[in-house]
Amino acid sequence: MKEIGPDIAVIQRPFRVLGMPLGTTTTVIRLAAGGVLVHSAGPWQCEDVSAIRDWGKVWGLMEGSRIHDTFALEMRKVFPGGPYGLPAGFPIAAAELEPVERLAGWDQRWGAEVRIRRIDGMPRLQEHALLHVPSRTLVLTDLVFNLKFPPGKSTPWALRWISGLKSFPGTSRLVKLCVKDREAVRKSMAEVMSWDFDQVVVSHGEIITEDAKTTLRRALAWGLEPA
Repeated sequence: MKEIGPDIAVIQRPFRVLGMPLGTTTTVIRLAAGGVLVHSAGPWQCEDVSAIRDWGKVWGLMEGSRIHDTFALEMRKVFPGGPYGLPAGFPIAAAELEPVERLAGWDQRWGAEVRIRRIDGMPRLQEHALLHVPSRTLVLTDLVFNLKFPPGKSTPWALRWISGLKSFPGTSRLVKLCVKDREAVRKSMAEVMSWDFDQVVVSHGEIITEDAKTTLRRALAWGLEPA
């Protein structure tokens, strides 16, 4: 577990989908009151679970998009008890992840430290952006990928063909296909871009740290432009 700011850390592990090296990132937030909020389950090792527990008792779990369900059951088994914040339409039955709470208004549970905003107009995705205010960190799930490949290695052909991505950071064509209301997407993205952040954690790829807001605005230009 790597600390990336005051009371915030990430766990990054390899992960492949259809042979594509997407990786996963879990974000761990230590709240001022002493508890811990864990965003996005992943293929953890025993030392990852121990590191989270060393930070404090887990008060809540969260998944930031409807399609991010691969490791949710495993995370619930490791951390039973606290509420699991989920987007509407999450594919795993709520009974298997109880206690479950919907993300609408969920940031009120965590006070001024955490803000959560759904990206409207994409009902099949149900992406929710999270801002950790003290560290000025924006956390995204599937809205943006920021994969990095070794020098001399291009983006794998299968990844380019399926996602439509040739450079990073960027948004997959599969995510763009979820758009049903362009104006709703634009308004909610614009609100997220108005937040005060200087780094962006994405669930698939490297943290965006260099000129983060401008870089993200460029990556999301497709959705920020007027419909």
